[in-house]
This record gives sequence, structure tokens and C-alpha cells, in this order.
Amino acid sequence: MSYRYNSVVDLIHKQISAGTLKVGDRLPSIRQLSLLTGFSTVTIHHAYELLESHGYCSARPRSGFYLVRTPLQQMGDFPHDGENSIEPISIVDFPHALLLSWQKRTLDAFGAPHPSADLFDCADVDRVMCRLLRRRKAIAANSVGGDPELRLQIAKRAAQRGVVTRPQDIVITGSAIQAFNLCLDALTDPGDVVLVESPSYFPALSSIKRRNLRVIEIYSHPVNGIDPDQLEHLVRNNEIRVAVLMASNHFPTGITYSEDRMKRIVSVAKKNDVTIIANSMLDDITYDSVTDNSLRKFDSGETVLQFSSFECGLSPQYGLGWIVAGKHSQKILAASYLGDYAPNDQRIQQAVAEYLSSRSHDRQLRRIRETLASRMERGLQLLADSLPTGCSVSRPTGGYMCWVRGPQKFTSMTAVLQLHKQNVSILPGSVFSAAARSFENFFALNLSFPWSAENEAKIGSIGDLIAQIVGR
Repeated sequence: MSYRYNSVVDLIHKQISAGTLKVGDRLPSIRQLSLLTGFSTVTIHHAYELLESHGYCSARPRSGFYLVRTPLQQMGDFPHDGENSIEPISIVDFPHALLLSWQKRTLDAFGAPHPSADLFDCADVDRVMCRLLRRRKAIAANSVGGDPELRLQIAKRAAQRGVVTRPQDIVITGSAIQAFNLCLDALTDPGDVVLVESPSYFPALSSIKRRNLRVIEIYSHPVNGIDPDQLEHLVRNNEIRVAVLMASNHFPTGITYSEDRMKRIVSVAKKNDVTIIANSMLDDITYDSVTDNSLRKFDSGETVLQFSSFECGLSPQYGLGWIVAGKHSQKILAASYLGDYAPNDQRIQQAVAEYLSSRSHDRQLRRIRETLASRMERGLQLLADSLPTGCSVSRPTGGYMCWVRGPQKFTSMTAVLQLHKQNVSILPGSVFSAAARSFENFFALNLSFPWSAENEAKIGSIGDLIAQIVGR
């Protein structure tokens, strides 16, 4: 039922985006929409009540529902084009002060690279851990690849998303970034060329830099993602070994590639013998009613490695990572042994495995998704009300970030310094690219934190500063 009424909500949003529904217009009658969609009148009415609760429409006695507000109506959309570089480049260093603030977690809102801590409730998994400790059962020797029961539970959950994999082809790691490092160690050598999205998940750029790999960037559009035709051009004309992509709830744009685009990307990579390292860290925190697709779903197990963790879906305290390695599992295991990656946390693995076998995790995920959906929607509406003309904002389908383009005269690194004096933080666009001076008028915002009056005022401060910088 939940999926059905969300589909109705999406249909109304699409009509608003297309311009066929405007403020003041009467929404299709419940009976009419029931005939159009095939859903019951109860489902349609539930969807309209949901739209009304979010302030988009209002019911008029004996007249129906009328649109009173359009989502994000004051913000522009990103244009549907982009440029790509085809020359390998070296990754620039991040500002040290910014890195230090991330490490200390002194950023408590929009500039934080991690989701709000209040999203996670560890009570259930803590109880499992305490029970295991009280048993005082002897710990078996490290299992190659990780705890067998945890690998089984991950495989079961992957199957729910259309990714069929054997538990023995899953490798457990200490964290998501450790899983990514392991993939790089297994598949690349110093001097190899790696293709990355731009903007990109910036911790991955640091891992690539430390391994003396060269980079070719491909533009990831804040609406559609990367262009499969451009991908094919780049891999045909460059000696690219691996491509690092995040097609679901992309960081920082928050968008998810279409099913057709994912299929084409995997097809291009397979045809040109390029291995995709797919970042699936945010797959679990989808709050739009898009299908749970991933690049790995459209692969036979030869082209796509998928890495993820429990950091954003369970808790950073239990943030074990893993790799769905497919045919590469032996390479990954060998690199794990040689690089001393084997996790020494059997108790945690056992506790997470037992926790996943219950329904507690599903309830936790639903709560996180609902909370994030509400906070993201509120944040995006505040941006719509606060940002000056000339700004564009991505429309996330999941995760906790959004991507903002300021006017041409705006420079995000300058804004970072000025906003810091007001105790306001943002993530400058340049850190999301391997190249120097990229995305200078872009920035990302973390909208996962509670909307206090103070945080709402900070959004206004960001809008005011942009207007001041560009002289409007």
C-alpha cells in the first residue's frame, strides 16, 4: 500500500514539474485518478492526504483538492549538458583546516560529511552485543572473508534489491572506505588510470591519490548522472582499468540514475573490459519511491564490484563494510591478506549478523528514511525560500546531501571563510573534484540534522551571503 500511494504522490509531482498543474488548479478527482492508475479510491485519498499534510494542497468541501504550493518552486533546475575532460590529472590536496574539522566532527550541520547522529538508535543491536558478551562463548578463528552468518545476511538483503550473490563472494571489512581501498589494491597498480565521477565522493579521491593513480573525470549531471555515450568515448580512447561510480543516491547530488542508464553503463564497461567499483554506501537510505536499482543488479558478476557499509543504515558505531566481489573475490581476499585488512572484530560481526536476522533493522531503516525524507524536504523548501535568483539545487532521491550551484560571481571557498565567522558551515564544491579550481561556484549541504530555529536561520544566512557576494 505504501508503494502505491507514493506512486500517486510522484504522479502529482511529475504533473507539477511538467507545468500541467499550477498553484490554484484543482487536482484530478479521486475517482478519475483511481480509473487512471488502477489504484483504489482509498489509496488515492491517502496520497492526497499526504500531499495535504506536507502543505502542497488543501481540501475544499464538495469541491475536491486544490494545489496551494509547488515543491521548490523558487529554485532553478540544472541545464541538461556538461563537459568532460579526457586528460589524466593529478588529485589536488584538500584544505588542511577543513580536513581537521571533519576529523574532530566540529561541524554540526550543513558542512558535515557524516549524517546526523540522532538518526541512529543502537539500543537493539547493543542488547544483542551484550547478550553475546555474557555468553562468554569462545571466539572461533577469523573466517576468511568474514563471519559466515553476516555474509549470509548481507547476501539475503542484496537479493531483496535484485542482486543475487553467493555469501562466499562477499568480503567483510572494517569500514566502507577500507572496502574501497581493498578494491583499489586488488585491481590497480601505481600509474594506472582510474575514471571517477565529478562531482565525486571525496574520501575516495584521497584513497586514489595515496596510491599514485591517475584520474580521468566524467561529469555526473545533477539530474541524469553520467552520459553512457561519453563513458564509452572515454574508455575507448584511454587505458582505463577501473571506473568508480555511485549511481544510487549519489554523493553529493542525491540523485539515482535511471534503470536504462544503469544498464547502458554496465554494458559499456563490460564491452570495454573496464571494472566498475560501485559505491553503494547510501543505497539503504532511499526515501523517494524509486526502484531499488543498482549497477550490480545489471551485471553477471564479472564487471561490477559493489562496496558498502552499515555506517549510514545502522550506525557509525557498527559501521562494518563489505564488498560484493563476484568473480574478483579471490583477488580481494588475497589483497586483504597481503594488506593486513582482515577485521579483528568477530564479536561485532556476530552481533550485527544476529541483529540483521530480526526485524529490528527493517524498522530502523523505515524510521531513518522517514526522518530523512521529512528533513530533506524541509531543507529544500527553506533553500527555495532563501536562495537568490540564479541558484540551482539538485532533487535528491536518497542520502543526506544536496548539491547547489550558485551564480557565476559566487565562489564557495570565499563563502566558507565568511560563513565560518557566523558559525555556519558548507562543503565547497572544489573538494568534490580531482581537478584544481573545479565547481568553484558550487557547494553541498548536509540536510540530515534536526530543523531547529537556529539551523533554519543559518539557511537564510547562506542565501543572504550569496546575494551579497553577487551584488543582488
